[in-house]
Amino acid sequence: MTQLPADRAVRPDPRAARLEAFFRYYHCPQPFHVLEYLRATDDYGLDYRLLPAISIRETQCGVEGQDLNNHWGYHPGRQTFPSIAAGIDYVARQLAENPLYRDKSLYDKLFTYNPLPRYPDEVRRIMRQIE
Repeated sequence: MTQLPADRAVRPDPRAARLEAFFRYYHCPQPFHVLEYLRATDDYGLDYRLLPAISIRETQCGVEGQDLNNHWGYHPGRQTFPSIAAGIDYVARQLAENPLYRDKSLYDKLFTYNPLPRYPDEVRRIMRQIE
């Protein structure tokens, strides 16, 4: 078996450790689905902190509404997902590709998601906690 030179070895994604620490800080139920968050946000070109922050703001990371696999408060009471991973992908795709959100700034995406005047700033404050 050939080993990669140390300078070519695959390094762990530092975002994963940040998300793990963030979810632990908020006492989120495990599993944290860190890899699913990273994959979806990379696939759809979103900030990796966005969906985790929305999940904290909307459902305390799934504590409220967990039986529906809707950790993001997406159409609460009407939207369910077959799994948390499916919900992550769906909400990420909506924020990236749905005409309601596409081509909007982060602030405008968040205001469209939840039009409470303080909502965009609340989610952005939570996002900053991940760094």
